[in-house]
Order: sequence, then C-alpha cells, then structure tokens
Amino acid sequence: MKIKLIITVMVCGMLILGGCAKVLDKKDLAAIDPSQVWSNADLANAYLNNIYAALMPGNPGSSDNGTDEEVPYQRQTSGWLLGTITPDNVPDGFGVYSTIRKINIILANVAHATFADSSKNYIEGQAFFWRAWAYYGLVKDYGGVPLVLTVESPNNIDSLYLPRSSTSVCVSQIVSDLDSAINLLPDAWSGSNYGKIDKAAAMAFKGRVLLFFASPLFNPTDDQTKWQQAYNACLAAKNFCDAQGKGLYPNYAGIWNNQPNEEDVMVREFNYPQSTYFQGGILPTFLSKDETGVDRPSLDLVNAFPRKDGSSWNTATMNYDTLFRDRDDRFYATIYYNGDPYQYFAGLKQANTYVWTYYDTIYSVNAAAGIEGTYNPVTFETLPSGSSFYRIKAVDTTLTQGTVYNAEVWWPEIRYAEVLMNYGEAANEVGKTNEALQVLYAIRDRAGILPGPNGNYGITANTQAEIRQAYINERFVEFAFEGKRWDDLRRWQRFDILNDLQQRHGLAIELKTGQQEVQPLSDINSVWNRFTSFSYGTDKQDITIPDKEYIYPIPTSELQSDPKLAQDKNWGGTFDPLQ
Repeated sequence: MKIKLIITVMVCGMLILGGCAKVLDKKDLAAIDPSQVWSNADLANAYLNNIYAALMPGNPGSSDNGTDEEVPYQRQTSGWLLGTITPDNVPDGFGVYSTIRKINIILANVAHATFADSSKNYIEGQAFFWRAWAYYGLVKDYGGVPLVLTVESPNNIDSLYLPRSSTSVCVSQIVSDLDSAINLLPDAWSGSNYGKIDKAAAMAFKGRVLLFFASPLFNPTDDQTKWQQAYNACLAAKNFCDAQGKGLYPNYAGIWNNQPNEEDVMVREFNYPQSTYFQGGILPTFLSKDETGVDRPSLDLVNAFPRKDGSSWNTATMNYDTLFRDRDDRFYATIYYNGDPYQYFAGLKQANTYVWTYYDTIYSVNAAAGIEGTYNPVTFETLPSGSSFYRIKAVDTTLTQGTVYNAEVWWPEIRYAEVLMNYGEAANEVGKTNEALQVLYAIRDRAGILPGPNGNYGITANTQAEIRQAYINERFVEFAFEGKRWDDLRRWQRFDILNDLQQRHGLAIELKTGQQEVQPLSDINSVWNRFTSFSYGTDKQDITIPDKEYIYPIPTSELQSDPKLAQDKNWGGTFDPLQ
C-alpha cells in the first residue's frame, strides 16, 4: 500500500471539540511554522482536533441498508447482501492511513514539546487512542494490515511499500496503544473539554476491541484465553464507568433527547450553528427535502422488540393491526408506525397531523419500486416508506422542513449500555452465567419491561448457548440504527440470520372496503380496526451473503499500488487473516 503523505500541518481545520480563539487572535495560522506547534499547547490541541474531525463518528444515518434493521429504498438491495462484492468494487478503507500519519506526527513530537507535562500527556493519550481506533477499523474488516508506527519519509519511496502484519500482531498493537492511552488520559473532562476522549472511553473501547477479536470470526477455536482477556477488559471498563457515575439513563428516548447524561461514555457533540448535520432523509418525505428513504425500519426489526411483559412478538398468533400495543419502551423510542400519536419533531406539529402509512387500495406488493397502489389522502407523501415505518431514534425534535440540515442531536458512539452488554456477553462465554443474566435483566428493566413473577424480565435462557442467543436478540433492538448490527453479525459469523430471511420485510397496510378515511389526528387505538395488514418482501431478490464476506477483500487499487500487499486467502490470495 502506498501511504498517502500529508506534508502540510493543518492547525485549526474542522474544530469539533472547542475553539482556539486565543490562538486565532495571534496570527494567521497558515503562516505558522510547524515547529511552533510543539511549543504551544493551544496549537497542538488544534492540530489534534483535526484527528477528531477525521475519525470521531456521528449519527450513522443510512448505515444499515446492509442489515435486517431496515428495508432498502425501492428494492435497491445492497451488493453485500446479494454477494456481488469483489476486490474491484469493495469500499476502500485504506484512506485512513493519511490520518494515521498525522497521529504518528503527534506521537513523534509531543514528548519533546516545551509546554506543560500535563498537556503533553493528555495530547499523547488522545493520539494513542485515535491510532488504536484507526487500526481497529482496518483490522476488523480486513484482518492484518501494514502497521505504520513512525512518520514515513517522503524521500524514501521504499518506505511507502509495506507488507501486512499478522492480525494477532495488529491486535496486540491496538491493545498496547489503548493501554498507553488509559495510562495518560484524565479520568474525565468537564466544561468546554467535555466530549474529548478520556480514560472511560479508552477502557470501554478496549473492551469492544477484545470482544470483537474473541468472537467466533477471529477466534474459530473458541480460545478461552481470548474470552478471558475480553471479560477482564469489559469488567474493568464497567467498574471504572460505575465509579465515574456512568449508568443506564432511566428514559431510553432521553439518551438522545436530553444531553449530556450519564449514559455518555464516548460522545460527539453537535451544536448549532458551528456543528450540525443533515437528517432530511430519515424524515417523512412531505416534511423533508433533498433525500428520502433512509433508515426505514424493517418489519423484522419491529417484530424483534419484546412486549411489555417480556414475551416475544409471535407472528403466528398476534395481529399486526395492533402491533403497537404493549411493547417495550425502546419500541416507542425507535419506531414510528401507522398513526403513531407522537409528533416527534417540530415539522410534524406544525403540520398538525400524525403520519399515516396505509393505502386506500393496494394493487401489488411486487412492483419494481415496492408497493403499487393508491396511497391515503390524509398524509401527503410522494415517496411513502418502503416498510410503513419510520425511524425516530435520535431524530432532532426541533427540525422543520426548512431546517433539516441543522440537526444537532449529540451522538453517543459508546454508551453505558454497550459497556454493560459487552461485559455480560463476555461473562457468558467464560461461564459466568449469573453475571450475564443480570446484565440482560438490567437492560430490560430500563426498557420498561416488567420483571414478572420469576423476576427474569421474560428472559427464559439458562444455558450458555441460549444466553448467547438472548444477547444476539437483545443487541438487535437495544442498538437499532446505531451502526453496530453488521459488525455484530460478522463477529458472530451469523450471516445465516440474514440469509434465512430470504428477504427483509415491510408491512402492507390497506383500508378495509367500506371503511372511512381517518382524520389527521385520529386516535389509532380507536381506528386500528379499519385496516388490514400483511407482510411482504422488500428486496429485489433473495439475500445470499457468502461466508467470504465476513472478512473484506483488499481493494484491487491498493494491491496495484503496493507490490508487497497480499490478498486474503478467501479472496484468492495468500494472506491468512486468522493468524
């Protein structure tokens, strides 16, 4: 791989975690000699902010067309699900090496900086974290990659061509970087520094890393030492977060609506007007602009949410016409259904209506673009949801049609629930059944599920295999639309969950013959029996994900640019990603 060199030191760039106003008052930053960065903590932090801008995740809208969380827009099924990914068309994640080089510049210079040691330690700790973050993103997708830990010389072309290090060596380096970060970072940040990477974030991320590489994808022999390492890291992260006052925020919807809160472990702040983002594609078309069809929940996801008593939704015995009744709190904070009496953003309140997703008449559910029929006249929607549902999780409640580019909902990339569930999943794999079950009970208790006569919140699993499946089920709904589902299915080697669906499903809702149209603010609890509903497939053809997609191929362009780079075995090469 030919590393892309970044010669110019970008000082203030896209500042996402605070300003450098004092620095800006001094002189034109473009004219600053790079050596000055290491004599001024403000400049060094501004340089570090560029790393945050490049790597800090945000609200992952439209990230889940490759999973069973949502249906594809007008049957435009992802190539991943159809098995058409090749080295020629796989997305190229190697561009992150340009950011890794910037991080290496920090690590090569900050120890010799002339400002205060405390500032040096905090900057160095954040740099170690972000290098671990960047390499984790590569290694979890491709297996071992070239490890670049120093600043390459632009005058030595041979230094730009590097072979792949083994996966085990890469994981060891990621963990080493995180251990360095944990030792250097403050316990917590406050004030204008809130949101910077601290010890809790680094410890939680270490747990995520070790859990991923202990899981079946990279641990096919079920090596218990890997599971024990994951358990130890996840337990340490949980205990530290507990000591810092982290915990499950009582109101699930409030995790995103009431920021900051105790659920935040690693969070990206957004604030108008300096830092906002676009949410238009998530909203109903008639109250949005410039994009549509994003994150439309699948019926498969809707079915997965438990009922209030902890029992599972049973498609064979339960009526879809009343699917909205007696579900857990996460359902109502994630899914918008036909006639949902929740005006979840300002534009809907201005329109003085609920969103109705039924059709007066359905001619076909097999049309090229989805359902073909006469849409209801109550909700003016030119491009109705392909499933009859809308995502409402983490939608900015202040948005109107004219402000869809101004979303400022903070994004908790790692929240306490993940720390807790990572710990519980690892506990199950090392035989600590009670610890694993207690975590599931806590997650369901926060979701408003009743404990029931046995105090098990509807969890009937007892064996290790049953508890493992319970974690798969619970993560599906707990982290819906948080960008975790695909990597979970990969690490568990559970593409069968998607393949067995054959197709993801929507719900076709039709007004019964002779029934009157509803009013914009009709009560769904009174008019639900005016409709009939049935499931239908939403993909252009059946899902057929091959096992080789568990680990991505090295892009052809990267192979061509670096003669030392080898392709994975499962993609016709010689490199073993499991070593």
